[in-house]
Amino acid sequence: MTILPAFPKIHFDFGAVAAIGPELAAWGIKRPLIITDAGLVEHGIIAKVKAVMPSGMGYGVFADIPPNPTIAGVEAALDHYRADGHDAIIGVGGGSVLDSGKALRTVATHSGPLIDYLKDPTKITAKVAPYITVPTTAGTGAEITFGGGIHVETNAHALPIRSPHVRPDVAICDPELTMTLPPLLTAATGMDAYSHCFEGYMATTVNPPIDAIALDGIARVIAYIERAVADGTDREARWHMMMAAVQGGMAIYKRLGPVHTLSHVFGDSPLHHGALVALCMPPVMRFYQDRGETRLGAIAQASGVADQRDLAGAVTALNGKIGLPSGVRELGYPGTDLDALAVDAAKGAFDADAPHKPDQSAYRAIIEAALG
Repeated sequence: MTILPAFPKIHFDFGAVAAIGPELAAWGIKRPLIITDAGLVEHGIIAKVKAVMPSGMGYGVFADIPPNPTIAGVEAALDHYRADGHDAIIGVGGGSVLDSGKALRTVATHSGPLIDYLKDPTKITAKVAPYITVPTTAGTGAEITFGGGIHVETNAHALPIRSPHVRPDVAICDPELTMTLPPLLTAATGMDAYSHCFEGYMATTVNPPIDAIALDGIARVIAYIERAVADGTDREARWHMMMAAVQGGMAIYKRLGPVHTLSHVFGDSPLHHGALVALCMPPVMRFYQDRGETRLGAIAQASGVADQRDLAGAVTALNGKIGLPSGVRELGYPGTDLDALAVDAAKGAFDADAPHKPDQSAYRAIIEAALG
């Protein structure tokens, strides 16, 4: 039986950040902890959030979430949460911050160490801390999803935190908060949104509404990513890229595939996730094409490509236009043991619902192509 998922409540538009106050009141929250990273404090994003916080509210700010979410980062935030008597979490940032918030809302109300809930998500109950997300990038979709990844330590494998109970309660999506995102991050996070739509659409799970959302999200990325990269102040482009990111988050509810398997295999190094998935998509598309996968036709059409056989090349060309490198090696990936990477990829679970699951040999060929 197919069960269609429900998404969190979403506020979306320029100025949506002003909804923080009313949502805090609606949830009866008295003392939230804002979690974020130092860069967003430096660039004035947290000042914009503070400006809409209710007058007199005793909120706190923890600005030490690392670039990749780690157990140590979550535990440090937990120390602040408990020491200052907070009763809710507001995650302001990109995927690392927003995934960290999912872990924090769990351990804030559950006993025992975080690692227990990463190894066995069935231990996570509905008794989690209230959680509001405020994304500052347009790509991860983490503001609305029910899963994420937390690294045991920096550059180590990420363990999943996956439960319907970690899904944020409210997402506040304000494109204004993405206006200072630099071109390379705009490009990488934008292609991350495309990858979520691509893999969600290709997944074999049945959800026609999400299929339609995924194709629309792809069309938005194709129409607006070059504009957003070229001019970060282009409000129309920023609006549509943030909408594509939300649509990508919705597409994830259908599951992911080999592209994200590869991103996590490569992701043991400090490489940007969005850039990784952008570079892994073309060889995965060719893998599907070689197996006669007809669903690529709709992806190609949404991407403005007449023949699905040209889709992988078109995505590669787009990566180049928006300033992404031609291969994972150019990102600085140091690994040389392709066989070991292929073994890890073949053991992965992200591709469980892919229309064609690569075996170890196929993954090796895909990895070699992605490395460039």
